[in-house]
Amino acid sequence: MIPQPRAPELLRGFENAAFESNAVFRTILDAMAHPGRIYDLPLDVPAPTGLNKSATAFLLAMADMDTTIWLSPDCASNAANAHLKFHCGSPITGTSSAADFAVARLDGDLAFITDLALGNAEYPDQSATLILQVEDISDKADMILRGPGIKESQNLSVPGLPAAFHTWRAENHHLFPCGVDVIFAADRKIAALPRTTRIEVR
Repeated sequence: MIPQPRAPELLRGFENAAFESNAVFRTILDAMAHPGRIYDLPLDVPAPTGLNKSATAFLLAMADMDTTIWLSPDCASNAANAHLKFHCGSPITGTSSAADFAVARLDGDLAFITDLALGNAEYPDQSATLILQVEDISDKADMILRGPGIKESQNLSVPGLPAAFHTWRAENHHLFPCGVDVIFAADRKIAALPRTTRIEVR
């Protein structure tokens, strides 16, 4: 008899789903309302292979059976797929253009970003959100952000952002109200870059 591959052992999700999901959700809302401001996650959750803790917490709080998740090849794993399907009920797609939430690593191939859903004039909310897993986020002045939710300007640094990302992001900004929102997800902290934010790269 041929042995069957073992299913990956599931990690726990939120221990107190209602309270912890709400805490992460509020942090994400605050981050979106204040672009570039760095927020520490209010709790610690285990992350499956391919995902870091903040990306995992984001998806546990935001994804459900009505949202489709795409994981880049360097984020995808049997453990990640099983974790998200069990705790979120979300379908996992193999096509980035079909994603509501797209998850990738900054040091991976980012060519897919031009394929992400932008929404349309009638339904701009049908655009994708990109969760970009990064090594670090700081308030160094590598980028100067301006726009809604920022009083004057906001400094933000994400080491390793390629020129192609900034080119895509500038084009994305001009598509408002359509366009992709970006979440930078370091292991225990996040910062948001909504489509409305203007960036000056230093």
